[in-house]
Parts: sequence; C-alpha cells; structure tokens
Amino acid sequence: MKNRNQGRLNQQVSRRTFLRIVGSSAGVAVLAACVPAAPPSAEPQAAAATAVPVAEAVVPASAENGMMRPGGTPKRGGTLRTAFGVTTAHYDLHQGGSASVLTHMYNNLVRLNLVDGLNSIIGDLATSWDIAPDGLTYTFSLREGVKFHDGAAFSADDVVATFNRIINPPEGIVIPFKNDMSMVASVEAVDPMTVKFTLSSPRSYFLTLLTGTNMIIYSKATLEANNNDLREVQVAPGTGAFKFAEHLTAEKWTLERNPDYWDSELPYLDKLELLHVPAWSDRGTAVLTDQADLSWNVSFETWSEGEKNPDAVQAKKLANFGAYWMLINTKKEPFGDARVRRAIHLGVSRQNIIKAFGTQEQINLTRWMPYGDAYATAPEEIAKLPGYREDKTADIEEAKKLLADAGFPDGIKDVEILAASGPQAELLATAIQDMLKRNLNIETTIRVIERAQLPEEEKAGNFTLVIDTPAGPSISDMAPPANNWWRTGGASNWGGYSNPAFDTLLDQIDVEIDVAKRQDLINQALDLLDQDVPWFLIGFTYHLPLWRTTLKGTGLELRTFAHWSRLETAWIDK
Repeated sequence: MKNRNQGRLNQQVSRRTFLRIVGSSAGVAVLAACVPAAPPSAEPQAAAATAVPVAEAVVPASAENGMMRPGGTPKRGGTLRTAFGVTTAHYDLHQGGSASVLTHMYNNLVRLNLVDGLNSIIGDLATSWDIAPDGLTYTFSLREGVKFHDGAAFSADDVVATFNRIINPPEGIVIPFKNDMSMVASVEAVDPMTVKFTLSSPRSYFLTLLTGTNMIIYSKATLEANNNDLREVQVAPGTGAFKFAEHLTAEKWTLERNPDYWDSELPYLDKLELLHVPAWSDRGTAVLTDQADLSWNVSFETWSEGEKNPDAVQAKKLANFGAYWMLINTKKEPFGDARVRRAIHLGVSRQNIIKAFGTQEQINLTRWMPYGDAYATAPEEIAKLPGYREDKTADIEEAKKLLADAGFPDGIKDVEILAASGPQAELLATAIQDMLKRNLNIETTIRVIERAQLPEEEKAGNFTLVIDTPAGPSISDMAPPANNWWRTGGASNWGGYSNPAFDTLLDQIDVEIDVAKRQDLINQALDLLDQDVPWFLIGFTYHLPLWRTTLKGTGLELRTFAHWSRLETAWIDK
C-alpha cells in the first residue's frame, strides 16, 4: 500500500512508558463491562430460511429466502479496500487458514443475518431446515443451481464430504474446531439436494455453530483430488460471490466478482482488495486518509479520531468473543504443576495490562467467558476475586507460596514467551515478562514470529508460553471453546491440559437445558479453572471497526458484536 504511514497519528506507547504503567503498584481502574446481545442459538423447533426468531429490521433491507439485500439504491462496480492483517499459514480454511481472508470465496449452510445486526440465522446454501422435536435431527433443503468456481454443481455430497472431514479428520489432517461438531453422530445425503445431521445429544447452539466463518462448504471432488488436504491448494474452488485473482504475500489479496454467483444480484463490487496492514494504528490511519474503505479493528486512538469526523468516517464499538490469552504448555516442566500455573494467574495484574494496552485495543476484565453471555459472572463480582482483583498484595503472597511449595522458592529461570510481531510482542509480552520477573522472579525471554505462524508452532508444541488470540466459535457460550481448548484431547488443546473433573462438568454443561442447573454447572467449572488454570486469561476484547461513509451495505452500524465476515452486499457510494 502506497504511503501507508502518511499522516500517521502519534499514538505509540514507548517501551519505557509501558513498563512504568504495568509496574505501577497502585494499579488502575477496571474498565466498564460490555454487555452485548449474544449471537442467536436455536432451541429444537422447525425453522424456515427466513430465520430463527428475528428482531424487526430497522433499515429498508431484506434477507428473503437467504437473498441478502442492503438498503438504499446500491451502485455497481468499484473496488472495496480493507486494511487488516491478511497473512495466512496456508489455504485450508478448515485447518486454520485465515477465515477473514478466505471466507469471501465460500458459503455456509446458514449464516447470520445482516439485516438485524447478526441477531438471527438465515439460509445460505440451505434454503430451509427442519429440527426434530427431540433436537437430535436437523434436515436441510439445499439451494438449487449453485456452482463452484470451477463449474462443478453443488449438491448434498459436498456437504457430507465437508462435515465428515471435520468430524473424522483423516490421518495428517488437523481440524482445530473438530470438537465443535463432537455431538454430530452422522451426516447423510437424503437425496441430491437434502442433507440430514443426526446428533448424539441436543445442543441449543448447534445452528449458531454452523454460521461460523470457518464452517464453509468445500467441493467433494476437490477434497478427494487433494487427499483431503487443501493447505497447498491456492485457492480451492468455492461457491462464493468472489473468486481468487491474486495474492502478493504480506502485501494484499485481490478477489474479483464471480459472474456466476447463485444470487445474480450480488456482488455489487467488481473487486475486493484486502490490504495487509498488521498494525492497528496503521489500519486506522489508512481509513482516515482514504487509503482504505474499511478496517474491522483499529487502534483506540485512531478510532477516536474517526468518531470526531462523522462526515468522512463512521466508527462503532463492538463486543468481541475473542480474547487475549497466554497459552501454557503443561507438557513442559514445571508448567505441568497446577501450583505454578495458578501462581501466574495470581501474580500478573490484568488491570495494568488493560490500562497499558488501551491505546491499541480495548480489553475487558473477564473470567473465562465474555460479558454479555447469560451465564457469565457479573463484572463487579469478578473484580473481587483472587487473580482478578486490583490489589495484588495477597495474590502475590499466595503465588510465591505456591511456587515455593512446587519447589521454586527462588523463582524460575529460562522460560520462553512466544508472541506475534507487533503489539502482542512489543506490549503484551513485554508487560507479562516484566510482571513475572517483578512479582514472581520468573525470568523469561521473548521469541517473536509472524502471527500467521503461531498456530503451526502451537500445533507442533513448540512453545512454553505463547500469547495469542486462538480462534473459537463466534458465540459467547462457554461450552464450544472449552471443548476445543481445555477438554482432555481437545482439537485445539495445544498445551495438553487435562482435568477429568472439568471434562465431566463439560459433559453436563453441554447437554443441560435447564437454566438454573446449567448456571450452577458453569459456576463450578469457572471455579475449577481459577484453581487448576489451563491458560492465563488476559481478557476478552472490544473490536473497533472504522469505515468510510461512502461504504454502504455492510450493516456495520446495526451490529452488536464483531464478525469479520463476507462483504458481497457492500457497495461504494461514489
């Protein structure tokens, strides 16, 4: 991108200033809680393509039969330029390829509805579905006339092949969200345009899982031709509104309009130009200076500048179901000892990290699940708990005792923290390094790599501590990410955490539908995680999208939570 730093605002926090903030003994105030509307889930019922319970649209837009239409009078043509990090470790979206880049070329069975701010579910490649009264069978009617980018016709066989690979990955195939589908006993084609999912036990959030940006449908022929491994296929044909045109590594992706898209009205744009802009401050500056039309998440200071200039740009603060974590490898000593992990949980001040990182991204003080979920602990209660409270005096004293009991009265040496280049390494890793040394005498070094490489290092176990924002379902419910991350043998349990009591609680949480009983089970699970800590939770975040006023049709102004999703309804008003 030309002149990317032109007009860049002076918002960077110096290393010295940052360490002064995180080393402050006084601490800082807890940020206000975010209470978003949770994404939709579906209790067992019959459903049509128009939605699971829908809030009345507040704009003249529609999503009839899954045909998404923005309000206004869309103009055709032009290129939409985005600014965010667009590197990807490979091109297989199911195996961890970048969803925010690749999703534009594919479709799901169902999707979230832009018309009501993503608070209901509508059809995508499915036009309608029926849910059995016992919640165990979901039967989807599929859209006729859909073609993959290579011209092959879409059918139920593609859905079956896609989900069978997720549920039972062949040898050598790693699907990080495999556990999300653990309740699916079978997927079968009833006929060429009907597919049936049979669940082993009901899940109120099953349909919502299918809306995830990584739950796209691949061609059965493409999977078979590539031995079920699409990591080196650039790019496997999809059914989406945009087709692959060009990829310049660490610079940009160019996607072009699919003239044979099943919805002949869409897309309005000729091209998407996804610019690689990893630094949040640069993303915001790109939008402010009209070098990009949209960024899903910019630095707080550039976002604040956008708020002051509503004639040129629009800004919105959105709840996010992603969080910053420090993953802990329990297979590397001494971190297999729960006392050592809890010492870290107690000894590092979340409030100080939140304050110091505030110019870049807004992080909340949270406890294992985001605010806004009906089962989450109230913010005022979290702030009183050991490990989460602002006054660290008693926490640090207990942490030192735990380390001594574990055989480390003088601390621990030669520990590596792995982090992505940019603010994760410069700010978060540095802050944690300083507090580990200052409060617990744990001495660390920081290894920095590109963010796209983190998942591969984690899968291979090449870390002791790693700061990351691991991908999870775009829902606030605790069960799906916990099954992936902390269940014994979970698909993304890279740290090898195992606690049979926690696994038992998860089994019960997954299937319990009584609200009071489920609340009690979740509270038990939260208490257990605070004692036998799998990872160090820094906090769940807000995202701060910023976009030019000339960008229309995305529904960003209606959204209640962040979702880096498809842009085929977007148009440029120039």
